[in-house]
Amino acid sequence: MDKTSRAMKARYLLLLLPLAAAACGDLSRNDQGPLQPQTVRGPCDVKKFFLLSFTSVRAEMTIANGGGACEFTLLNPNLQIVVTAALVTGPARHGRAQAGIISGARQAIVSYLPEPGYAGPDQFKITLEPNAVGITVDVTVQPSR
Repeated sequence: MDKTSRAMKARYLLLLLPLAAAACGDLSRNDQGPLQPQTVRGPCDVKKFFLLSFTSVRAEMTIANGGGACEFTLLNPNLQIVVTAALVTGPARHGRAQAGIISGARQAIVSYLPEPGYAGPDQFKITLEPNAVGITVDVTVQPSR
């Protein structure tokens, strides 16, 4: 096994160990476990996805461009995962994406606000640290109503 393969497997295990340990814990306050997002707020919908990849996962967002932002949280705070940073590593071209950590570094929060009047596709990328787990968010911006 080459050095790159070992490093990738180690990153994968570092991400999954807290998830596996938490599987035995009490998830009664939020039964979604590794399904993301945990919450969604705003004039939008974010499809559920699993955050179990060690490199990158895709998320799909649909938002109505009526002046409000879409905001969603990542990671179940009951899973005992510590997030040291949530970074926008690929900015949106037709809006503004932001990311940060909340809940005592147990959750990440992501928001997106489209440019006024824009309708069409957009995309941005988020990276969660440690372990550089990437999330590519494919956005469909619908015209205001």
